[in-house]
Amino acid sequence: MSRLRRAAVGLARLAAVLAISHGALPAAAGGHGEGKGGGPAGEVRDLSLRDGIMLGLRNNRSLIDAQAARMAERFALDVAENEFAPRVSFGPYFDWSRSRAEAGSRALGVGAAMTMQVPTGGEFALRWQGGDETRGPATRPRYTSEVGVTFRQPLLRGGGTDVGTAPVRTARLQEEIGVLALRTVVADVVAEIVRSYHRHIRAERRVDIAARSLERARDLLTVARTLVEAGRMAARDVVQTRADIARRELTLVAARDELDAARLALIDVLDIDRRSRLRLTDRLETAPERSSVEEAGGVAVALRNRPDYLQALLGVKTAETQAAVAGNERLWDLSVELSANASHADGSVGGALGGLDRDDYGMMLRLDIPIGAATDKARLAHVNAVAALNRARNRLDETRQRVDIEVAGAVRAAGLSFRRVALAQTARRLAEQKMEIENEKLRLGLSTNFQLVAFENDLVAAQNEELEAIVSYHDAVAALNRTLGISLESWGIDFDRLERSGVPPVR
Repeated sequence: MSRLRRAAVGLARLAAVLAISHGALPAAAGGHGEGKGGGPAGEVRDLSLRDGIMLGLRNNRSLIDAQAARMAERFALDVAENEFAPRVSFGPYFDWSRSRAEAGSRALGVGAAMTMQVPTGGEFALRWQGGDETRGPATRPRYTSEVGVTFRQPLLRGGGTDVGTAPVRTARLQEEIGVLALRTVVADVVAEIVRSYHRHIRAERRVDIAARSLERARDLLTVARTLVEAGRMAARDVVQTRADIARRELTLVAARDELDAARLALIDVLDIDRRSRLRLTDRLETAPERSSVEEAGGVAVALRNRPDYLQALLGVKTAETQAAVAGNERLWDLSVELSANASHADGSVGGALGGLDRDDYGMMLRLDIPIGAATDKARLAHVNAVAALNRARNRLDETRQRVDIEVAGAVRAAGLSFRRVALAQTARRLAEQKMEIENEKLRLGLSTNFQLVAFENDLVAAQNEELEAIVSYHDAVAALNRTLGISLESWGIDFDRLERSGVPPVR
């Protein structure tokens, strides 16, 4: 085979390898149905990272479950918000009685009632009933109409707006905690998609590095054979190059396997058809800008945005409310009740409904003092509520400390990763220069295959180290945004829209 023909074959092999490394992977066998997420399963699909995030948020099952749970939580808040809304009931009644002293009597009619809680802990009640009463077999029916109004207000136990509005305030706090929990789920899903996308890019580049290294080894074999033919190299030295080619072919196979594994992992995160073929359109910046986040400012940002810290704050507020209610339950039960009743009876229905001529009013002040064992349950509930409050405050302090540590670690990791990129790029450029110089020395007969293979190994290692440094830096920046609680904003995700409707929220 001539040197020109060998070069042509080598270029063809390189083109095939590069095509594979850029996502043109053969579809797995098993049908040609539609892939989940749109498009035929065998069709090559361009996928940017933003598109991947939107697709993953649409399909992720844990997020779908969390959104379903939010529906129940919103309904629970609606129920709590109706605490002070009027409650109306309506229905018929029938009453029959008989005794030895009197003839039998019966009453038949309808009644309606309305009750309403007020923020002070009191209860307002309005009732009406009307019907006919018959006493004895010869008595004519008598139609009655009665209206009653009562208002009961606790003065100690259960009294006051702090206690009266506690259920509503607790429900609102739980609603905020539920929203923050959903935000955590969304941030976790986004972080997993970003990591999987970066891993896929890294696997593609490793295939590319391995393919180029293999092509250079084959070119070296061509040069070595030429030198052997010219008598400037011993034939046994070619064995080293052929062994190196075999090893690099094995490396390329392993890189392709890693790429396929990364593709399947990304497909799993996006929850699309396994046979989908992806062509990633985003490329990681090889000269990224350094993150400008400083530790002190980062802590302030995290305390404003981190769901776990905000949940801990709300947990303290909830515990404070419950402790106050439990303490109030230990007070004496002193309440005042005001009542007013009016009624009218007549031989006709119209007459009974036409006027209310019998009025009575009343006021009752009642004091109930629990003694001995009657106070044990209330005291135990108060002790448990105070203990829960102390635990909530400890969790808040612990979360505050964890935020400090995690922000410091994330800022440091991003800074170290950035410096590592610069050093890795310098090492890669120097390895390329060494390789070029050694290639020229080999052509002049001043070097050996063994030395060139060693330099080739150094170059491949430097290229992989640079790739790893770049991917690690982008991962570190994403982790820093996650630590600060701003990962959704950094990707332009409209969380409010997602929380309300579940629509994919990438703008």
